[in-house]
Amino acid sequence: MAVISTELEGKVKLMFNAGSDEEGKMITKSKTLSRVKSNAADEDIYTVSNEIARLQEYPVTSIRKTEEYDLISD
Repeated sequence: MAVISTELEGKVKLMFNAGSDEEGKMITKSKTLSRVKSNAADEDIYTVSNEIARLQEYPVTSIRKTEEYDLISD
């Protein structure tokens, strides 16, 4: 049985440092950007994500890209 993999639109999650709690632990917030085209270059995604991050209240700590696929049998 052959399996066919079809790439779907992905997501990018921006992680932010929102300060510290009473115990000194970092508070993290996130914003997810959906419908990222599967053929978008990583450099372009990174550039756009950084521009969006500049508009946010908190500093960005990481940018995470998620890719999803549909798997079907042939």
